[in-house]
Amino acid sequence: MNKTAFLLLGTVSLAACDNRAPAPAPSPTPSPAEAATGNEQRAAQSIMQPKVIAESQAVAEPEPTPPVPTEATILFEHGAAIDDAAREALDALLANPSLPGVARWVLRGSSDNDGSRAANLRVSRLRAEAVRDYLTDKGIAEERITVIALGDGRPAAPNVTLDGSDDPEGRRQNRRVDIEIIVPEAAAPGDADTAAPEATPPAAKATE
Repeated sequence: MNKTAFLLLGTVSLAACDNRAPAPAPSPTPSPAEAATGNEQRAAQSIMQPKVIAESQAVAEPEPTPPVPTEATILFEHGAAIDDAAREALDALLANPSLPGVARWVLRGSSDNDGSRAANLRVSRLRAEAVRDYLTDKGIAEERITVIALGDGRPAAPNVTLDGSDDPEGRRQNRRVDIEIIVPEAAAPGDADTAAPEATPPAAKATE
């Protein structure tokens, strides 16, 4: 090969080398501050995601059904009138979603020992009847309600203190109507009031 051919071959080789694509530039190395920020963001995401999932699951869970109420006490001042506190307590009972319509209500009226036994027996019945009337006004069938008058024979607290003086708070606890709610075992919450009635408890019949 002569000298001229060798020079031409070298020129073609150099031109071919110049036509190759340039190598990509290396990715910039993140600074320590940028690397720390990225790590913090990833850590925050790993912490937040389980929390968000747990909260969404908690919201999706249904609230537990409240227990069926079985008893309550309505207090009275002197006389047989139902006050605002008594109405609020009765409304709370009636609003309980677990209370089935087939429930039976036993109302036992009591009094303190201020007055004659006959007068106390009478006012205790009037108190129980006042609660009954409120319940029937709210839709409870009257045949599901039993009224019992106890007078001053079943005090919940002493009417006097140990030194013989009057006990106003004890007397207040005795001016009351005790409510017993009897639910048939087969009844489920929300059963209609038109279901077959349960037999009246023997104790309630004897003292009616």
